[in-house]
Amino acid sequence: MNLLLDPLFRVRLPEQTMRVSLPELLALLGDDRVESLPGVQRHQEDALHIFLCYLAGAVLDRQGRQEPAQNAEFWRAGIRLLTRAEGCDNDDAWTLVVDDPTRPAFLQAPASSRAVFDRDYKPKASAPDALDVLQTAKNHDVKAARGHSDETEAWCLALLTLQSQIGFLGAGNQGIARMNGGFGSRPCVAWQQCRRPGARLARDLPVLLAHRKVLLAEPHPYVANGRVLLWIVPWDGQDSLALAALDPFFLEIARRIRLVASAGGWQALAATASVPRVAAKPQKGNLGDPWIPINTKTGGALTVPASGLTPDLLRNLLFADGGFTPAAMQEAPTGQGAGWFSAAVFVRGQGTTDGFHEAAIRVPEKARRVLVSAGPARDRLAGLSRTGLETASAIQYKALQPALFALLEGGPEAISIDKREIKQWVESAAAPFVRDWNPRYFDWLWSTLEQPDDTAALQPWFDILRALAESTLERAFARVPLRSGRNYRGQTRARALFFGSLKKNFKHYMEVSHELS
Repeated sequence: MNLLLDPLFRVRLPEQTMRVSLPELLALLGDDRVESLPGVQRHQEDALHIFLCYLAGAVLDRQGRQEPAQNAEFWRAGIRLLTRAEGCDNDDAWTLVVDDPTRPAFLQAPASSRAVFDRDYKPKASAPDALDVLQTAKNHDVKAARGHSDETEAWCLALLTLQSQIGFLGAGNQGIARMNGGFGSRPCVAWQQCRRPGARLARDLPVLLAHRKVLLAEPHPYVANGRVLLWIVPWDGQDSLALAALDPFFLEIARRIRLVASAGGWQALAATASVPRVAAKPQKGNLGDPWIPINTKTGGALTVPASGLTPDLLRNLLFADGGFTPAAMQEAPTGQGAGWFSAAVFVRGQGTTDGFHEAAIRVPEKARRVLVSAGPARDRLAGLSRTGLETASAIQYKALQPALFALLEGGPEAISIDKREIKQWVESAAAPFVRDWNPRYFDWLWSTLEQPDDTAALQPWFDILRALAESTLERAFARVPLRSGRNYRGQTRARALFFGSLKKNFKHYMEVSHELS
């Protein structure tokens, strides 16, 4: 299957669904004709998008062009010129299965000899989803190895996702360079004017090309016309490529993988590597990738914790606050209309997958104008956003959780927060409060732009949080374990603690809420 010639990718157009080659896909995206890509799973979308942007950016740069809208022949010829310049004189580097293991295949580096290949490569996956970045211990949400072995599009996407998103997973299983450490993650944070795949490419490509000037200047070590296709050079796992030999738009591979024909279709073979493909450990993932914010405290790429894309983290990314330098792609352009602040990441742990997390925050036109400006209006919005989060935290930890402790303990004069079983129950009982206010946070924040008084702007948010916390407490009354003779006392004490804390910490807001009720 040759990606430059054969129809591999399923695309849904307004008039029909069809399969197209890689150059045809780039042409259709450039003309914004693609409604969706049915074969691409959600966790693969960003990997494919970034791959296409880097590839198209490298081709446009080599051809001295800027416009994303080009025909398929332009893309095919440009990719071939790029491939030949890097040492592959035919289309092997864009073919999924190449019989000769000493030749490159798509995202598959060649071995230095047949003997090395026979010695090092062992069976890894007989179905494409078994090759993907998902690490699951059991068959639950996503069944393992459910894909048929000859699904060529699925193999292509699984290979692409693995090679551009995976981290360290045991001795010899190296991770990508654009990640802060082996157990980090590769986030994708960006502004989207429109969520159609073609509009996304049309917006991001010019930003990427403009960002190239930054990447070719200090402190970045890249060189113009450096190596882009890192799977063309043989790799036996013993040596790494230096950043100083690479183009800013380099397309990396993390693993020594080879697809081969088998009795049931195809299978993936894998070999270990003693060092990563790219020597970039000191940079901690801070390689200038325009989709990755930088943690100013560590100097490395953002690593999203197991808690995921919380409102607190999203707020800090959106306002470039809390120790983060924004990604180039996330900066909203000047202009009219609403847009989307989007973030997605596959959170990884030590040998585990902690879930795929995504957020798409709609930003109204008025909020967008404030965000792109520098001045009192933006500073006020940032301050209100911080106060809104602090209010939610205070209600949870100063009012709701003490009430839940009192409820479960039967209403003692002094609650105890040290017992592990009680603490676990309280955290579980309080979880609906956090779950329910999270999706309301940014809608409230944008509404404050219509209210010039800060106290009046915060009042609706307090009312929302109070109602959700009270509802959470009432639900806990129904699920608390029965304690003979003490349930009524526990509920009474819980209510007293809850409302007493609200009156103590939010006296003004409680008075206003009482007057309105």
